[in-house]
Amino acid sequence: MTRRFGVCFAVVAALLMGACGGGDTQDEPTASSGLRIASFDFAESMLLAEMYAQMAESVGVPVVRLGALGPREIIGPAMELDLIDLVPEYLGAALQFAGVSQPNPDPESSRVQLDIVLGGSVLTTLASSPAQDRNAIVVTRELAEQEGLENISDLLGIASDLGFGGPAECRDRPLCLVGLQELYGLRFAEFVPQPSLIFTAEALRRGEIDVGLLFTTAPELDDPALVELLDDRGLQPAENLLPVVRSDALQRWGPDVSRELNAMSQQLTTADLRVLNRRVGDGEVMEDVARDWLTKHGLL
Repeated sequence: MTRRFGVCFAVVAALLMGACGGGDTQDEPTASSGLRIASFDFAESMLLAEMYAQMAESVGVPVVRLGALGPREIIGPAMELDLIDLVPEYLGAALQFAGVSQPNPDPESSRVQLDIVLGGSVLTTLASSPAQDRNAIVVTRELAEQEGLENISDLLGIASDLGFGGPAECRDRPLCLVGLQELYGLRFAEFVPQPSLIFTAEALRRGEIDVGLLFTTAPELDDPALVELLDDRGLQPAENLLPVVRSDALQRWGPDVSRELNAMSQQLTTADLRVLNRRVGDGEVMEDVARDWLTKHGLL
C-alpha cells in the first residue's frame, strides 16, 4: 500500500467510525453491510447521495449512509480501497481529478472519456443526468438587454468597462478569469472577490459588479433579473451528474440498483436541482426533500 493510500485509509476509517456512532472497529461498515454511499462535503452532494440511497432502498437493497467524507483527495482513494461503494460525481470535475486537463463541453464524449479513465475494473459509472452543475457567467437582465448580450463573447467590446465578481480563487482558475482572458480575450476593469454565491447575486442586483460567476444549480439563477450568458466557445466542461460506483458492489447488490439509479438520472434536470437546493438552503429536512422529489416523479 502506498503512503497516500495508507493515509487515506486511516483518515476515512476514522471518519467511518464517527459516522457509525462509535470507536469499535467492529462497527465499521464492510462491503456486506450494505451499499455504502458517501458524498463530498457540500450540501448538493449530500442531497444527491440521499436520493441515491432512497432509490436503492426502494428495491430492497440495504444502504449504509457514510455522510459527507470530504473532497476527492479522500473519496477517490477510499473507493479504490473498498471503503466506499458509491458517490455522486460531476463529469468534468471527475475527469480533471483523474488527470484529464483539457475541458470537454460535450456530455456524451465526456462520459466515454471517464469510463475509459476509470477502466471499469474497480470503478465504473452509471447513466449521467441532464442536470449539470457548472460555472455560469451571469449579468443582469437590464445589462443584457441594453448591450444585446446573449453569449459570453458578446462581452468582448465592453469588458474593459465592467467589474467582475466571483470567489477569490476565481482570479487564478483556468475555468474562471484565466480562461475568460485566454479563450475569450476578456479583460475586465476590476475583479471584486465575493464571499458566496448569495453575495455575488446580490452584488449584481445592486450594480456593485456587472458580471458575476454563479453555478448553474444555484437557486439565485431563478431570479428573472439575472441572465446566464451562453458559453459559446466551450470554456466550461460538461458537469453532468452521475453515480460513480464500485463494479463489485453492482454485482453484489444486483441489476435493480443500476436500473433504479439510471431511471432517477434520466429525470433529474438542472432546474430541478435549483429548486431542491433552495429547499435545503431554506432549512427543510434533506431526507424529506429527496423523498418528495422522488415520489412526485414516480420513482418511489
